[in-house]
Amino acid sequence: MLRYSAHQRYAVRRKASIYREGRRIGSGLLVELSQEGCRIGCLSAAGQSNILTLDNDDLVILKVEGTAPIEARVRWTGGGTLGMKLTSPLHRAELDLLIRTCRGEFDEPELREYGT
Repeated sequence: MLRYSAHQRYAVRRKASIYREGRRIGSGLLVELSQEGCRIGCLSAAGQSNILTLDNDDLVILKVEGTAPIEARVRWTGGGTLGMKLTSPLHRAELDLLIRTCRGEFDEPELREYGT
């Protein structure tokens, strides 16, 4: 099944934690970002949760190191990947800052060298 996005997507790479109802339910790698949505791969559950049981339209909070929390709704899951639509689209400047952060532009030089 093909999925289409109305906004340009940007490739990024940054660890992210996923929260529901104030509790961390899992983590993954933020790999794609647009003004209205994102995609997280390499999902893993936290504790006893099963992140893959998220349903469409579930409200979650995405926390990416170095950025403000992002509220989003689940749009799809499959193959260890999660697609989300942001509850409030990012302004262009916010998107630019988030992309640059996720690409490691503000990381310490020694961290960038090792990709962490």
